Amino acid sequence: MPSATIFPQPADLPDPASQALKAAIEKVAGLDTPVLLWGETGSGKDFWAAFLAARSPFQPLLNLGCADVPETLLESEWFGYQKGAFSGADRDVAGKWRQAGTGTIFLNGIDLLSLNMQAKLLRAIERKKIFPLGSGSEAAIAARFLFSADSTIEDKVRSGEFRADLYYRISTVSIFIPPLRERPGDILPLLRHFCSQRGVSLALADEARRRLLRYPWPGNIRELENFINSLAVRGAALDEKAVWTLLDRPGPMLDFIRAGERTLAEVEAEYTAYLLRKYRNKSRVARILGISRKSLYNQLKRHEDR
Repeated sequence: MPSATIFPQPADLPDPASQALKAAIEKVAGLDTPVLLWGETGSGKDFWAAFLAARSPFQPLLNLGCADVPETLLESEWFGYQKGAFSGADRDVAGKWRQAGTGTIFLNGIDLLSLNMQAKLLRAIERKKIFPLGSGSEAAIAARFLFSADSTIEDKVRSGEFRADLYYRISTVSIFIPPLRERPGDILPLLRHFCSQRGVSLALADEARRRLLRYPWPGNIRELENFINSLAVRGAALDEKAVWTLLDRPGPMLDFIRAGERTLAEVEAEYTAYLLRKYRNKSRVARILGISRKSLYNQLKRHEDR
């Protein structure tokens, strides 16, 4: 079985976007103010939250996944409860927020919370106080808060799925985590890192390296890590054959439709854009789509006019 993930240090991620992100995080690490880290799924928000917390005076870091605990148990897990608050509550429990002391509480995936829990969270963050279940009095909390959210959080605010007042409260400092496709300088260092960690031999010719750099990595760092994990499980090397297996699989198409109902025009536009990023050759993309180069240009013009 692959070992637990160990990420490289930011200093080992040479892409300018990662170095700019590192500098931005270091500037706010010591501030006692909420920080929102947002970006695509798998882009490394956990990693950057840990990096931020490690450079702050607010120790230790408590990483709480907002989707890890059923909604019915979340309040008692976080805020605690008093003896007799519910069936089975045979003693007072402080809850994880108070147990964090003056450390850092990282609420991972805050955009997954229900509106009801969002309201309770807003009140707690603003007042720095919570009501343990079954208690008639408030309890103070002293931790600093970090939050992470998917890149669609602003869409959720506009649609009413996420409270605007909570969004503005948690995004006092908002830091965007760029997707891996916008940090191509990190791809090979990450591949080497995970290969070393998982015991996968690396034997890439120049063309295979270029193909990996052109691949858009729709699942970001998580996809890259899982790719190396799959090689480790099979005892395979990261070589040209492995690269072709990655590039030829149908997985990226699933990312275009995973968000729910999509129109045919939307899927066509996104799939065409994916192929253009992957191959950077309009003639080849036209052949893959089974259309003429002129038809491809007409299609791109239609999408621009939408």
